[in-house]
This record gives sequence, structure tokens and C-alpha cells, in this order.
Amino acid sequence: MANFYPDELISEIVNANDIVSLVSSYVSLKKSGSGYMGCCPFHREKTPSFHVSGDKQLYHCFGCGAGGSVIQFVMAAENLDFPDAVKLLAERAGISLPEMGHSKDEADEFYKRKRRIYEMNRDAARFFREVLLAPEGKKALDYLTGRGLSMKTITSFGLGASPDSWDSLLKRLLSLGYERDLIVESGLCIRNEKNHVYDRYRNRVMYPIIDTRGNVVGFGGRKLEGDGAKYINSPESIVYNKSKTLYALNFAKKSTHNYLILTEGYMDVISLHQAGFTSAIAGCGTALTQDQARLAAKHSKNIYLCYDSDEAGQKAAKKAIELFSPLECNVRVLKVPDGKDPDEFIRKHGSVAFENLLTSARATTRYEIDSIMAKYDLDDIAQKVEFSREVALLLAKLKSAVEQDEYIKYISLKANMSSDALLSEIKKLRRRTLKNEETSLMKRTSGVQTAPTAAKKSQQRLKKAECGLLATLLSERTAFEKLSGNVSEDLFTYEFHREIYRKASEMYESGSAFGITELSHLFVGREGEFSEVFLQTAEIADVKTAAADYIKVIKEETLNVQIAEATASGNVNLLSELLKKQKSLKG
Repeated sequence: MANFYPDELISEIVNANDIVSLVSSYVSLKKSGSGYMGCCPFHREKTPSFHVSGDKQLYHCFGCGAGGSVIQFVMAAENLDFPDAVKLLAERAGISLPEMGHSKDEADEFYKRKRRIYEMNRDAARFFREVLLAPEGKKALDYLTGRGLSMKTITSFGLGASPDSWDSLLKRLLSLGYERDLIVESGLCIRNEKNHVYDRYRNRVMYPIIDTRGNVVGFGGRKLEGDGAKYINSPESIVYNKSKTLYALNFAKKSTHNYLILTEGYMDVISLHQAGFTSAIAGCGTALTQDQARLAAKHSKNIYLCYDSDEAGQKAAKKAIELFSPLECNVRVLKVPDGKDPDEFIRKHGSVAFENLLTSARATTRYEIDSIMAKYDLDDIAQKVEFSREVALLLAKLKSAVEQDEYIKYISLKANMSSDALLSEIKKLRRRTLKNEETSLMKRTSGVQTAPTAAKKSQQRLKKAECGLLATLLSERTAFEKLSGNVSEDLFTYEFHREIYRKASEMYESGSAFGITELSHLFVGREGEFSEVFLQTAEIADVKTAAADYIKVIKEETLNVQIAEATASGNVNLLSELLKKQKSLKG
């Protein structure tokens, strides 16, 4: 992916975007030595382990291993692929991305296709809007207004209608100059076995799906009458990944509310927005995914789950709770009464009643307790015993003793059972879990010898010295020129370090742009490993002295590790030779 643009252009874009300034717009950073530190935005942590270096233009989390340049940060933070991250950073820095011409490679064709599909989707949305407002769209418009939507809301969400025709959209797109093959690739039309192309959506209400940058990436179409699926959604394409897209997040991210309301359907979202709950979002024709949960959590840590009250809705809510669990979100579950969905409830009872539902929303543990309780007949002794085991398993996972105690009281009251009996069940489960963990640990460590402490320390010093030497060599082209004569690939004991040195040498010999940033582009998919190497080194005052010191440590600690290994293996002859080398090195 890095080769979609020339390396020189990517380097210009990276260097034009100060990483400290960029990361600070997502994470609170504090000055620490020559760099900055904060809590990692990509995993849950209480003690900051996320480091940012303005000098090296790199970030690295020593907790989860995430790392790289501004490009990798934007890719992770904004859920973008490499080309779109480069584009965003170029726009941020005011750098134009040139058209590279047909002689480039297929990357240029990829970009053109992607831009054309964005344009095509926009034109399709305009077509559907025209149909909605024309006589042939009356049924669709009556459906939307009959669901209580105002024309203002219909316009705001870009709602439309597809005509009861096999090729109306196809003809419109062809007349606008779009190629037939690209129209099929976009998912707007389908090609059958006889090579005939026809519209995917016919006689449906159309819901455009818009990403957070305002691009129409796909559509959802609800049937008005006749046979066929109730909803048809756009297939995956080069512009649309439904598992990483949330409907109406483009609106919700601008909301003044400090929470998100996650619903199941397009109409639920639209009705809530019209009622003033402008932070409502939904999945896109698929069950909630981990990527969607991460995307929602990035915009707010306060999540309300507002799913249908039927069995399928409650199952979806339970899955959502599991997905948000590791993301440190404050998740609460709304109980919509009378088995109604949010759209139906708010149309019948209004925004004040829905506000009351938000106020009375249950914490996830309370919701799960109530769900478990509903499964059992608590007047039956056998079922009550089963209930106590299942609910104890849930409470045993709680880290807060206070929270656990409060829920024990709640269950005791609701289920008419002894608090002591329930607490005893929880303790028994915890003892069993602890025993299982100890047994598992014994199995994993059985027959494994721990390396001697001295060898471990030597390996740590060796690794740090190799990282320091690489950082010194790559601090600038002149440094590499002066120092590389005293360094060889064989000096490095770690294979990844040898690979970095090898590629740095090739980059230097080629005469191309040279430095840590430029080199990072050659380690696509391994940015975390790469950033860890260069963020372990303090600021370098004198490259010549620093390099000499690092080389000395590398040679000494390489011998120390070998001596420790020879000692552990009992190889007396090898140990004797190594001790002579060590004496010679010190002499």
C-alpha cells in the first residue's frame, strides 16, 4: 500500500504533519524527557505507556505494541486504509496529491475507480431523491410521512425512492458517463448469467449510507410492496465495508450530547434524530461487529443500547455488551416497553417519554441479571438452584466488592433467596477458577527452566544497545556516512535489527531520501516493532561517542549472553574460549 504514492511524497506529507500536534487532538499528552507520554487510545490502561517522539515522528505503546508514524496513527484512530490516511494527512497539511497518469501502475486505477464510485453513489442518491419527489415516488413518500417524518428530516437524511423499473438507474448512470462495469462493481446494479445488467433496487424506499467524511458509500432499500426481502443493502465494495460503518455517525459525531444511542434500524435512528436525540446511530444491515463497537467508543464512552424488546433484539443487546466490555465504556440498556421498537415508541409517546427511558436505563450487569432471572421459574427449587449458579457466575466476574454486594442484595430481594447462600456460591466459583488457573499455570511451566537473571539482564542491555545504535545511525545521513564503516550487519544479534540495518544501508546507497521516517515505510504491517526500536533511545548529543558506546555494550553483552548459555549447557570448552574473548575485550 505504501507504494501507491512516491516515497518522497509520502515523506513530505509525514514530515508536514507534526505527530505531537496530531496525536494531541486525540490523546492528552504530557511532556516526558525529550518526548511525550499519555494513555494509549487503542487499549485500556491506567498507567500511561503510550510514547510520542516529535524528533523521530513516531509513536509507540509499550503496553499493546501499537506504533508507527502519523499515517499508522490516523489509520487506527479514524479506521481508514493507507491511501485514505495519506489523503487525509495531505489535506491537513495543504499538500496536493497529483494525478499520476496511466503509466503509474494499478494503484492509480484503484484511486480513480474509488473516486468514481463515490461520485456515482452521490449521483444515484440524487436520482433516488428526484424519484421520491416525482409522481412515481408517491407511495414511498406517503410511507415516510406516514411514519411521522417531516420533509425537513427526509431532506436532511437524503431519503429517496427507487422506481418500479429494471433499468431506470442504469440508464441515468450511463447517461452521466459511468462505465457499465464500474456500475456493477459499485453494487448499484447487478449482472446476471446472461450478461444483462439491471438495477439492484426497485420499488423501494432508499436510505443513503454516508461516512464521516460525507461520502455516500452505500444504500439500504426497504420494499414497499410485493415479494422479496424486506431490506436489501449494498454489497461490500472498495468504498463500503459494512462491518466498519455506522449509520448516521456523520450526524451523531456533531451532536452536543455526550452519549451515543445504538439502535437496530434506519427508521429508529431517523425518528430519534427528528425527536432531538441527534446522537442515535445503527449498524448497516448486519449484527454489531467489534470494529463498529470500537468506532462508536472512539466517539463516546457513554453508550445506550436501544434495541427491540423481542428475543432477537435482546440477543443483539447481549452481544453488544460483550463487544463493548473491553473498551472501557459506560454501557446502559434501555427497556422499551410493550415490545415496541424505538421508532414506534417515540411516535406514540413522544420525546419526553423517551428521555425518561434514557434516565431509567439499566447498567449492563443489572440488565443481565434481569435477563437471567426471566429464564427461570423461581418458585421451582431445581430451577432456582440453576438460577443461583448462573447469576453467581456473572457476579463472580465483577471486580468491585461494593458493586457485587449491591447486586447480591438486589437478587436476594427479587428472587427471595439468602444473601449468604448466593455469596457462598460466588466464593465457591472463584476458588474453582483460581484452582483451574493454578493447574493451567503448572502445566504451562512444567519442564521449562527459567533463564538465569544475569543472562536476562544481558539480553535486555544488548537489545537496548542495538536499538540505540540504529537510532544513532539513522539520526541523519551524515551520521550513517561517518559511522557505517565501524558497523556491519553481523554486529546485530536480533534478526529484526539486522533487517533494519540492511534496508537502511540499501536506502543510503541508493541516494534516496534517508531517515527513520523514510525507512518506516518499508516495514508495512510491522510498524509497532519498528517504532519500539526507535523510541527506546534518549536524545543523542554526540553521534560518534554514542555509537562507540553502543558498539562496546553490544560486544560485551553478546559475550555475556553466550557465556550464560554455555554455563547452563555445561559446555566447558566453549565456556573457556568465551572467557578468553571476554578477557581480551576488557584488556
